[in-house]
Amino acid sequence: MKHCSPLAPVVRCRKALDRAIKRQRRKLKLGFYTLLLLCYIAYFIGAMVHQFGDEGSIRLLVFTVLVAFFYGIHIIKKTFGTRMEAHFNSLQKNSNFPSKRTRSIIKRLLTAYVLFVVLVIIVITVIWKKPYRLVPVIGLLVFTFILFFFSKHPGEVSWRPVLWGFMLQLCFALIVLQTSWGYDLFDWLGKRVTEFLDHTDVGAQFVFGESFTDHFFAFKVMSVIFFFSAVISVLYYLGWMQVLIQKMALIMQYSLGTSAVESLHAAVNVFVGWAETTTIVRPLFDKMTLSELHTVMTNGFATVAGSTLVVYVLFGAPANHLLSASVMSAPAALGISKLFWPETKESKRDTSNDACVIKREGRNIIDAASIGAITALPIVAYIIASVIAFFSLLGFVNATLMWLGERVGLTPPEYPSLTFQLICSYLIWPLVFLMGVESRDCCVVARMVGIKTFINEFLAYEDLGRVIQNNQVLASYEGTWTTTSSCDVFLVDRNLTLPGGILSEHSVVVATYALCGFANLTALGIMIGALTAIAPNRKEDIVGVSFRALVSGCFACFMTACIAGILSE
Repeated sequence: MKHCSPLAPVVRCRKALDRAIKRQRRKLKLGFYTLLLLCYIAYFIGAMVHQFGDEGSIRLLVFTVLVAFFYGIHIIKKTFGTRMEAHFNSLQKNSNFPSKRTRSIIKRLLTAYVLFVVLVIIVITVIWKKPYRLVPVIGLLVFTFILFFFSKHPGEVSWRPVLWGFMLQLCFALIVLQTSWGYDLFDWLGKRVTEFLDHTDVGAQFVFGESFTDHFFAFKVMSVIFFFSAVISVLYYLGWMQVLIQKMALIMQYSLGTSAVESLHAAVNVFVGWAETTTIVRPLFDKMTLSELHTVMTNGFATVAGSTLVVYVLFGAPANHLLSASVMSAPAALGISKLFWPETKESKRDTSNDACVIKREGRNIIDAASIGAITALPIVAYIIASVIAFFSLLGFVNATLMWLGERVGLTPPEYPSLTFQLICSYLIWPLVFLMGVESRDCCVVARMVGIKTFINEFLAYEDLGRVIQNNQVLASYEGTWTTTSSCDVFLVDRNLTLPGGILSEHSVVVATYALCGFANLTALGIMIGALTAIAPNRKEDIVGVSFRALVSGCFACFMTACIAGILSE
C-alpha cells in the first residue's frame, strides 16, 4: 500500500491552483491590469486635488494625457487595423479611385504647397525683419547645389525625399526656434534631461567616493553613459522605445518615400548610436542596394547617440538645442543621402516594417538594465581611448606646427602661433559663414567644426563648453577687454586670458547644430571596420560608399546648422 504523505493535500491544492490560473490566465491578467489602472486613476485624482497648478502637476497631467491618447490609438489600430486596411485596398481597386499617376501628381502638388507655405512663414517672420538671415538661406542653396553637382547619378535624383527632408527640418525648427511654446517645451525637456542625469551622481559617488568630480570626465561624464544605457535597455524591454521608433519611421517613410529599412534606421539613430542600429538592420545588409547602404552609413554619420548626447550636455552645450538637433538630423540625413547617391535600383522595401522589428533583450527588467549597463562598456572604452589618443595627437601636431611656424617668424604677439585649430579657422571660415554664424565669430566656430570633422566631436564640444564658460566670465566682467590674433580674449583689468575666445548666443546655437554628428575621419575608419565585420561579403561596397556617406553626413550637419542660423534668435 502506497504511503500517503501528510503534505499530499497541500500538493494537490497547489496543482489545482496552477491549473486554475492557467485556464483563467487571460482573465486574471485583465483583472490585474484593471486594478493597476484603477489605482493609478485614484492616485491621479488625488494628486490633482491635492496640488494643481505647479510644474509637477502639469507634468503628471501631460504625461497621463499622452499615454492615454497613444494607447487609445494602439487599441483602435489593433481592433480595426486589419479591417481598415482591407477597406482601403478595396477602394484602390475601385475604378473611381485616383490612379497611381494622379496620386503622384497630388503628392507633388501637396509637397510644393507645403514648401511654399513654410517658406512664406519664414520670409514674413524672420527674413523680412532680419535681412542678414538671407546668408544661411544662400548657404542652403549652395550646399544643395554642391551635393547635386557631385551626385553619383545627378540625372536620377528624386527630389521628393530631398524636399520633404528639408521641410520636416524646417517645420520642426519653426516650432523649436520661432514659437515661445516650442522653445519653452524643449527648454523644459532639456532641464528635465539634466535633472534626470544628475541621478548618476549617487552611483558614481558610491563607487569613486565623494571627490569623484575632481576627475570630472572619467568619473562624472563616463558614469552617465552606464546609467543612460541601462535606462534605454529597460525601455526597450518594456516595448516603449519600439513603439516610438516605429511611428517616427512611418512618418519619414510616407513623407520622404524612403524604404522601410532606411526610415527605421534613421528613426533609431535619433536615440541610439550607429553601432547599435547596425545590429537592428544586420539581417538586411545582403539585400540592400548601394543607395540604401549609403543612406544607412549617412544616418550614422549625421546623428549622435543618446548616450553620447549626455556627454555634450555635461561639457556645457545647451541641452534643448542638442535634443532638437538630434531629431532634425534624421530627415536631413535621409534627404541629403538620396541627393548625393540616388536610388537607381528596385528597393526591397517592406512597408510594414515587419522585417525590422526591434527585439527586446533580457528575461526581466533587472536583467535588461544589467545588459544595458554592460553594453555601455565598449562605448566608454571607445570614448576614453579616443579622447586620450586624439588629445595627445593634437598636442603633437600643434607642437610640430608651432615649431615650423617659429622657423618663419610666426610667433606671438605679432602673429598667432601656427596650430591645427588656426588652420581650420581659415579653411572652414567660408562654410560656417554660410551657416549664418556672425562674421566676428567665424574663426572660433570654424575651429570647432575643423576639430569635429578631422578629429572627433568630443574635442569640439569640449572646446564649445570652454567658450560658453568664457561667455559667462565675460558677462560678469565690467572692465576693458581685447581680442587677440588667435581669437583669445584678454581681460585687461584682471590680466587674464580666456583661451578659445567668446561667441554670441546666436553663434553658440548654430555651432551646437553644426557639431551634432559623428561625421569625422576617425568614425569613418571605425564604421568601415564594424560594418565589414557584420557583412564581410559587402566589404567592397561598404568601402566604395563610405567616403560619400561621410561627406553626406557632414553636409547634413551643416544644413541643419543653416536652418538654425535662419530661425534662431
